[in-house]
Amino acid sequence: MAMVFCRGCAKQLHETAHTCPHCGAPQFTSPPQAPTARGESSWLAITSLILGFLCVLAMFDEAEWDGDTLLGLGLFASVGLVLGIVSISQNKSGNGIAVAGVVMTAVSLLCFIGLSVN
Repeated sequence: MAMVFCRGCAKQLHETAHTCPHCGAPQFTSPPQAPTARGESSWLAITSLILGFLCVLAMFDEAEWDGDTLLGLGLFASVGLVLGIVSISQNKSGNGIAVAGVVMTAVSLLCFIGLSVN
């Protein structure tokens, strides 16, 4: 029977003890838990990111845009913005992806609004 030292009080205890009998400190670390334990998917965040990426790519197009094109891109950006905000507010997995999607769609939407005013 091997003896080890407690992580909390440094007194000797048996190696299979889950807690120290002297101070009560836990001796084993719990295994990491999966972030999607409830089967949640991050489709809202991924969709927001994809729409944001498409809108940012569209801004690099040098062709002249008519009103219908700006309206369509504005709708893409608006949908991506809403999906990203919903994903962040529901604390679903993939919050970083949703934040990136919200930033890209918000910047794109502001640019499309600015282009439509001129």
